[in-house]
Amino acid sequence: MKAVFINGSPRKNGNTAAIMSEIERGIKEKGFEVKSFLLHDMDIRFCVGCKVCYEDGACVHNDDVAMMAQAIFGSDLVVVGSPSYWGDVTAQLKTFIDRCTPWCDTNDKRKLFAKGIKGAAVAVRAGGNKAENENLVNTIEHFLGHLDIPLAGSFTAERIDTAADLAARPEVLKKAYEFGVTLGGFREKDLS
Repeated sequence: MKAVFINGSPRKNGNTAAIMSEIERGIKEKGFEVKSFLLHDMDIRFCVGCKVCYEDGACVHNDDVAMMAQAIFGSDLVVVGSPSYWGDVTAQLKTFIDRCTPWCDTNDKRKLFAKGIKGAAVAVRAGGNKAENENLVNTIEHFLGHLDIPLAGSFTAERIDTAADLAARPEVLKKAYEFGVTLGGFREKDLS
């Protein structure tokens, strides 16, 4: 079984990465092979709204997005995570979402289709307002939904601003790991 992790944080070793790493550890325990992408390190150009993808199912840009889409559509599970920037996903993740238009269910010319893939959302924020994290989850669910990937679950963490905040709350990482184990078990449930 294959899982793809997409981290929308611009910080390679930030809190979102630490939480997603624990989720990944739990998923791997269930036998998943994991491919991770840190969007900040990827070559992703902005969507220019040209609509060429609606004519031939391909984007005019030649960057890392098509390779990432191949990984997503070749997986069993997609986990998308982002810290909260002004109550929504990061610019890096929004740019990636926009660039997935060639594979969106509104595009009659799309060439990649989801077959039994499940999704998960991860949202991390400095403030204590869980409702703002739910906004990120909704954005990720909306994105995955347009790729025909239903959301199997979500994980949110509030009041996590600095590495010290996360270090002071080891229960967050424990819960992230447990979420990964649970998420990794979805295939066992589907097959039983």
